[in-house]
Parts: sequence; structure tokens; C-alpha cells
Amino acid sequence: MTRHYILRLLNQGRNIFALAGQSLEKAAKDHENDLLFRLESLAPSELAAVDIIVRLHRSLSNEGKEEPHQQVQLKSLEEKLWRILGMDFPSESPQDVPRAQVIPVKEQPSLTVAQALDHLNRVSELAQKYLGKVIVANYWRATRPSSSWLADFVVTDNGYITYHGSLVPRQVVVTANQQQQLETWLVSFVDQCRRILPLFRHDLQKAQLSGSSLGPESGITAVADKH
Repeated sequence: MTRHYILRLLNQGRNIFALAGQSLEKAAKDHENDLLFRLESLAPSELAAVDIIVRLHRSLSNEGKEEPHQQVQLKSLEEKLWRILGMDFPSESPQDVPRAQVIPVKEQPSLTVAQALDHLNRVSELAQKYLGKVIVANYWRATRPSSSWLADFVVTDNGYITYHGSLVPRQVVVTANQQQQLETWLVSFVDQCRRILPLFRHDLQKAQLSGSSLGPESGITAVADKH
């Protein structure tokens, strides 16, 4: 599924392999063997990162919106994907990028575990209104990715997520890879809820909560670790 999704991105002309005078289908076909070789050459951790990026990209694409912040997220995920695969990706000139979408790296606030917990637990509270605490707790446990770092996150019986690391949550800054792990967990949990609650993603949007992102654009604000 991951390979086919990446090939679909190639076929959509999201990268430099859609060459002038060459059909998108042919461009993707010409590089399919190269892509397979690159995937087979990746280390297990890199393959896991590729799978996480593809799942996040697919989830964002399925939301069916073309808002500027979602376009930025999709572009960022694609660039991370090509970078891991060792592929070049197109660089856009400043005039090609709307000013509202340009976010200087130095201005991007860091995400802390406390902020991530706040978002995850607010999503959890919304799910509890419909499914109850026991089911929500089971869903979080069943969808948690296999990760030594995520082992520090404990799901309580009342459906909340707590952090049991060596430092308090507000002192722990989440790395890009760790954020991807958390977002994969979030996406998997939301997808699980949607099996029973088809409109759950719509409910999240009404509550101004993202079902796929923990980044600054999702509107997370730091709070005390109250759960």
C-alpha cells in the first residue's frame, strides 16, 4: 500500500520526475524500479518513517480541504518523504509560494510533550462523550504504534494519556520523528473511532481539533499536565 501510494504521488506530478514532454504515467513507470530499489535499501527505522509519512499524507488528503495550512503540511510531508528516499524535490521560488504559507523555520515554535498531551486528551474527551471512557482507553491502547519512546505514554483506565518520562511533560521538546509517531497514533485512533462514529472527524473540526496534526497550525496551546 505504501509503495502504491508513493507511485500515485509520482503520477500526480508532485515531484521533478514529471518531466516536460513526458506523460505523468510514463514518468512514474520509468522510476518504479528505482523506487522499489530505494525502499528495499532503507533501514527498518527509515521504512517505518516512510510508512508514517504516507499514512499522515493520506489522512490529510482524505479530509478534502484545500486550506493553505493543509497544503503546507502536505508539501512538508512530501519533502520529508523524498528526502528519506534520497530523491530530489522541487524547490519553489518565493514568488510561487503565497506569503501566508511561508513560515520561517526560526519562527516555528517547538512542540512539547505537554502540548501534545493536551491535544490528544482533548480528542479523547470528545470521543468519550460518544463511546465512553473504557472503549476510548481500549482504542488508544490498541492503536499505539510499537515504539520504545511511546512506551513512556500510559493510557489510564478513564481514557486519558499521561507521560511517565524522566522529565515533566512541559520540559520535553518533541523531535520531528517523535511527532510523526504521535501523529500516527492520533490518526489511527481517529480512524478507529470513525468505524463507530462516521462523523467523528467532522465533530473534531467543529471543536477546532485536528485529527491528524499536532503542529502549531493545529492550534494547540500549552497547558498544565492535569490528567
